[in-house]
Amino acid sequence: MDKFLNILNKFLYTIESNNRSRFDINDAEKFVIEKTGGYNAYVKTGGYYCFFDTVKMLENQSIIAPIQSSGFNGLNPALSIRWRLIKEAQNDEWDMAFMMQLSDILDMSGYIRNKKWHTQKEKNYIISIYDFLKNSNNRELASCEERCLELFGNEKFLFTEDKKVLSRLNLSYEQLKMKKYGQMFTYWIRKRDVTNSVIILENHSTFFSMKRWVEDGGAIFGISPDLIIFGDGKHIIKSLSFLDEIADSNRCMITYFGDIDPEGWQIYYTLKRNYPEYNINLLFPAYKFLMDTGKSFPIGEKKQNMNPDVLDFMLKEFDAIYPQYNDKIQKLWNEKYRIPQEFLTYEELKDMVR
Repeated sequence: MDKFLNILNKFLYTIESNNRSRFDINDAEKFVIEKTGGYNAYVKTGGYYCFFDTVKMLENQSIIAPIQSSGFNGLNPALSIRWRLIKEAQNDEWDMAFMMQLSDILDMSGYIRNKKWHTQKEKNYIISIYDFLKNSNNRELASCEERCLELFGNEKFLFTEDKKVLSRLNLSYEQLKMKKYGQMFTYWIRKRDVTNSVIILENHSTFFSMKRWVEDGGAIFGISPDLIIFGDGKHIIKSLSFLDEIADSNRCMITYFGDIDPEGWQIYYTLKRNYPEYNINLLFPAYKFLMDTGKSFPIGEKKQNMNPDVLDFMLKEFDAIYPQYNDKIQKLWNEKYRIPQEFLTYEELKDMVR
């Protein structure tokens, strides 16, 4: 049950960290199945009965509560389909035994002294950090955004109040194998006299990961780029004309890769319209990778331009290559969910060739 409890705690903090309070019990079970290594491993670990007991334990601890009007999941024993988080519930499991168990890796002295920090959200963060550090010797260096997305479900975690958990644990970026990259480089070029393949990236974090992978001799979904450009979000729309200063743009095969959200789509849509003389296409396999992760997050309070013409354009683009993903693209748009490109890390690129 402890394994299921840790996994469900991780599920709950992804819900809470994205400012959501309700979840579907089927989504929670799918998350547990994925994290235990698939359905067979899930069954061997205890299966649905263990999952049921863990959910009821969290309910008894007043961490979650069923939404009575939602109906049941049709299994025996039955669970309500919809549940809600009891916000900032104090966690009675913050006893000395729990904190000492983590002390083999983490500095828990601050939490032993300050009970006001003993919230469910904080506990979830700590469990995720602890699980990472247990195997950190086998992990590669990542950007802060990539690591925060992995551990906390939010690539902008270091800009939130929750970042205090790192200082409370006396953790450094080096211990979490993450690095804060500056934005001092706009592009990386292999050879100035030969530039045929160009990749444009929306965010600087993915730029550094791809740059590092290519410098190590790797290819990006079969492409060995001569030039990698950090687009800096919408800034690339005006600055792409600089391409003529460093390459023969008429010979360049340009692929674009950004976040899966209205703003990311808008950038590509505008590039295609503003630079019809350039050969620009989507880096389709990278988008396929993002959608195949099965992960997405609410867009949140940040306003994005929901231009229906952009959506129609993107659906037509995918219809020619990956039409099976159009329903998912439409659903993400309608429900205002996004998939950050930071899921494609150096480590993921390396794993693809193993």
